[in-house]
Amino acid sequence: MSSKILMPALSPTMTEGVINKWLVQVGDNVKAGDIVAEIETDKATMEVEAVDEGKITHLLEENPNIQIPVNSVIAIIDGNKNETLNKKNTEIDHSDYKKDIKKQDNFSLNKNTQNIESRTNNNSNDRLKASPLVKKIAQDQKIDLSKFNGSGPDGRIIKRDINSNNIVSESDIYKFEGQVIEPSTMRKVIAKRTLEAKQQIPHFYLTIESNVDKLIDLRKKINANNSFKISINDLIVKAIGLAMQKNPNTNVYWQNDKIVKLNHIDVSVAVAINEGLITPIVKKVNSKGLNQISDEIRKLAKLAKTNSLKPEQYTGGSITVSNLGMFGINEFAAIISPPQASILAVGKIINKPIVKNNEIIVGNTLKSTLSADHRVLDGAVAAKLLKDFNNIIEEPFEIWIQSSDMEVI
Repeated sequence: MSSKILMPALSPTMTEGVINKWLVQVGDNVKAGDIVAEIETDKATMEVEAVDEGKITHLLEENPNIQIPVNSVIAIIDGNKNETLNKKNTEIDHSDYKKDIKKQDNFSLNKNTQNIESRTNNNSNDRLKASPLVKKIAQDQKIDLSKFNGSGPDGRIIKRDINSNNIVSESDIYKFEGQVIEPSTMRKVIAKRTLEAKQQIPHFYLTIESNVDKLIDLRKKINANNSFKISINDLIVKAIGLAMQKNPNTNVYWQNDKIVKLNHIDVSVAVAINEGLITPIVKKVNSKGLNQISDEIRKLAKLAKTNSLKPEQYTGGSITVSNLGMFGINEFAAIISPPQASILAVGKIINKPIVKNNEIIVGNTLKSTLSADHRVLDGAVAAKLLKDFNNIIEEPFEIWIQSSDMEVI
């Protein structure tokens, strides 16, 4: 009996994946647990295991430009000659095509397809083979498909064939001079999710300015006596965890019209990588000292930059810290990363005149902006969280006494 290897759902948010590389060939014998392929998801590159023992008889062609829906058959073990893989997966970019299909009724879609076919048939005695998505693009952009050679099954023209020619509609040519670039899987997912987040989550924003002279002094004292260097971001991650501990009603999600209250405080840390942004999680922040938090952030960032994070290392989280201070950004507001209900945007530390005890002195200030989901967090609740965070970084002794893994100053 044959067994099928499916495109796995490697995280709760994954809907599609890309076959980057097969590690087996047709005819190879495998056993359960053997690594057979590398799959690129929206967040990382993951390995896929064989589910049974036997001989590989069918493999879906690897193609970095083709998105394959989860649970699609990508390989067969001990299959017979009558079994075939669903070649439609190699013909359709599902991330765009399925949405377009829903927006049109069958009549208009069939009509559009017929128009393309009739137009291309005039250019050739043989009916041109092209995927439905290509036919739609050809109609929208007035492309003559007879000029293309198809690289799909049986010479079918697929999306990559026309993308490789950087086709742009005539009405758009005057707008720019440049190249049309096919976005990566991660960039497509980022585009989709940030759009959904801004459209579906009622954001509101709160900004506070903190005097961080004592936070800077604490860091200097720690690093003068510590085995390795602690960053300001490490201190901020610990501080927001302590602030959430004081405000347990902020450690929540809004999901499926229900409020989900979390048991632990897990802080996501935004890490910039070549393809975009990923947010690995430091779990149970409040039970960890600064050394452990700092070490975990370093290790998670390294894994993120090599696409080696496991789903459990970036899925979930109580709140995200996004710090752009190292880029010279004074202040900004960030988009919430679902299903979380808040994100803290941290800017650059600025040395400037401030008023203290009715006197003007030079001090170090830091602006932080909290983006909050109004479905689950009211203004006063979010404000209390931000105020407590401010108090902790202005008087950071609490951070120190909560860090039992550090040497005594």
